[in-house]
Amino acid sequence: MRNSLPTTLSKTMKTSATCISLRASPRISRIAPAALLALASSASHAQVASTSVTLYGFIDSSLRYQQTKAGNSLSVVDGAELGWAGSRWGLIGSEDLGGGVKAIFNLENGFSLDNGQLNQGGRLFGRTAYVGLSNSFGELTLGRQYNALYYAGSWLSDPTYVSSWSPSGNHQLNYAWDNAVVYTGRYSDFIGRLSYAAGEQAGTQHGSMQAASLMYNGRPFGAAIAYGGINGSGQTTFTAGGYYEIGPVTAQLVHYHTRNEPYTGTRSLITNGVGVIYVPVPAWELTAAYWRTTADGAVDNKFLAVARYSLSKRTKLYVEADTDRNPQSGRLSGGQAGMQYSF
Repeated sequence: MRNSLPTTLSKTMKTSATCISLRASPRISRIAPAALLALASSASHAQVASTSVTLYGFIDSSLRYQQTKAGNSLSVVDGAELGWAGSRWGLIGSEDLGGGVKAIFNLENGFSLDNGQLNQGGRLFGRTAYVGLSNSFGELTLGRQYNALYYAGSWLSDPTYVSSWSPSGNHQLNYAWDNAVVYTGRYSDFIGRLSYAAGEQAGTQHGSMQAASLMYNGRPFGAAIAYGGINGSGQTTFTAGGYYEIGPVTAQLVHYHTRNEPYTGTRSLITNGVGVIYVPVPAWELTAAYWRTTADGAVDNKFLAVARYSLSKRTKLYVEADTDRNPQSGRLSGGQAGMQYSF
C-alpha cells in the first residue's frame, strides 16, 4: 500500500521523532514580499504564539557488490549513492500565529554515512533550508527547497520513490533549488505547486528556473503532471505518471522527457518506468521495477528488485538486485544488503 504523499520527504522520515516545545518570538527582517504580507495580515492580532520544533533523521547504508566490464567491486555505500534515500538529519518547526496562519521552517542536512562528509556540495543544509507561512489556502516558502518536478515524478509516480536506483534524478532540473519561492496549494486530495528560483544575474532572466505541477493523491489511484525549465539554457522537462492500488498491490507508471534546445550535450532524454509494490503483510514490502531510457537514440534498460523488512517502526533491513544494460557501456549488475534507521 502507498503511504500518503507528505509535504516534504523529511516528514515521512521523522517517525517517532523528538519534539521540543518552545515559547519564542523569532524576528525575520527584510523578508516581506507582498504575498507573505497578505498571508500574515490575518494573524496581525495574534496573542500568545505556540511554537514547536522537531528533530528528525534518516540513515541508509548498505554493502554492495558490483560487476562491470572493468571488474568486480565490493563497497559500503550511502543511500544517496545507491539506496532508498540519502542519509540526513533536520529540524522542522511551526509557530501558530492565530487566525489559521502558521510560520513554518525546515532545515535539512544531507551527509554520506560511509565517510561522514557533507553531500550537496558541502552545504550545511543542502537538502532544504526554507522559511514561510501557511494557512488554509496553502503554503508560501522562501529558500533552498525541492521543486515541483521532484514531487510529481519521484514521490507520486516513480516505482522506487526518491531512491538513487531510479534514473529520475536525470529529469528533475537539480531537484533542490537555491533562491526559490514555492507555493503549495491543497484541496481535498489535489495538490498544486508553483516553483520559481531567481538566477541572480542582474539585467537578465538567464539561469532562473520555474516549474509547476498538479497532483491527485487519492485512493485507490493517483496521478501527476509537471513541467519545468531553466531560462537561457533551453533545458525543459515534462513529467507525467500515476499509480493504482488493488489490495496489497500498487502498480506505478511514470514518463519523463527532458529536452535541450538549442542543442547542448544530449538533445532529448526520455525515461519510461513501470513498477509493482507488493505488501503481503505489514512487515514486508516487495518491489520490482523497470526503466527504459533513450538518449538521442541510444537505449538503456534497467531492472531492479528489492525486498524490505521492518524490524520495528524505526528499523528496516533490505536486499536488492539490479542489472543495467547499455550498448555503449556494456552490462552492469549488482546487489546490496542494507539497513535503514529513522528517528
